[in-house]
Amino acid sequence: MNDTVDISIIIPVYHTDPAQLRTALASVTSLTVPYECVVVFDGEPEPALADVVNEFDETYVRALMIEHAGVSVARNAGIEAAHGRWLTFLDSDDRLIGEGLESLVRFGVAVDCQIVQGVYLKESNGMLERCALTDSTHRYAGEQGLSDFMAATLEVDRGVALAWSKIYDRGFILQSGVRFDPALSVDEDTLFVLDAVAKADAIGFNPVDMYAYQRHEESQVMTFREDYAQSVRIALNKMKEHVDRFGDRKVQEAYLQHVVFYVLLLMLHYVFNAANGWSTKERRAAFKRILDDPMYAYAIRHAHLDSFGLGKRISVFALRLRSYGLMKRICAIRDRQLGKTGNVVAMTGQ
Repeated sequence: MNDTVDISIIIPVYHTDPAQLRTALASVTSLTVPYECVVVFDGEPEPALADVVNEFDETYVRALMIEHAGVSVARNAGIEAAHGRWLTFLDSDDRLIGEGLESLVRFGVAVDCQIVQGVYLKESNGMLERCALTDSTHRYAGEQGLSDFMAATLEVDRGVALAWSKIYDRGFILQSGVRFDPALSVDEDTLFVLDAVAKADAIGFNPVDMYAYQRHEESQVMTFREDYAQSVRIALNKMKEHVDRFGDRKVQEAYLQHVVFYVLLLMLHYVFNAANGWSTKERRAAFKRILDDPMYAYAIRHAHLDSFGLGKRISVFALRLRSYGLMKRICAIRDRQLGKTGNVVAMTGQ
């Protein structure tokens, strides 16, 4: 390990808009602590993308290429190639907030944590959400503290489930063997975080803005994928294996909320996604098929909705009624909301 590098930023790249990659890399160069940026090309890069990387000082920004295998393999390759005391992940169409990231590094050293969580901003068509676990610094340690954080990882509205907006002690990640699961194309972030939390001694939270997530039409959650329902089911089954292994009741209850959240995503981005081209009969069949799935049906009936906002609670009410018409209207409203501009929402989970 190179002790002169405080933080390694890992950026997986696959068919990214060169302008977005340039913005991501430019945000990294705002750091004033010793850093390195490892750009992992998931397959042979387009010349324009390689040219973007070459615009930046090779002392701080370097690239490696792997055979195309997906974001999980690319991130894992970045973990192995990094030299920093800390690791963080940046998607190629997002940006870091340098001052906040540096605050996490200082905080992690000061309170002796293996993972430190910050705040991320979600930007979508002029809407801005600030996603924060709480509003003050905190250190999670001991059985109770780690259980609380692990449960928060599965309570999606608390802003903890994603691999980014955190820093990780690189030595801890290497020694623990925690890696992204290449078999998953959905929810791989949450499983990575959950496994890391399970092996950590202490986790910190510092309520500073350190990451800006750009949600746009090309984002995975905004497009239609024929295999999305199957991918969600595979991911949730894998997650349940890990949750059951922990044997923590609070975490198991949080898992039910996690399942319900994914049912809502299935409704919005799968069943009622206009891009799927389905007839009303096909949509109704998919709606019924999901609600009849025993895992989904149980979670919808039994999940506590403590971490859900009002909008999601209303949506769950529609699911419990099995109301196709109401859910269709809710999804249409949500689609319009994603197209509105000028809204700012603060999300704080307590």
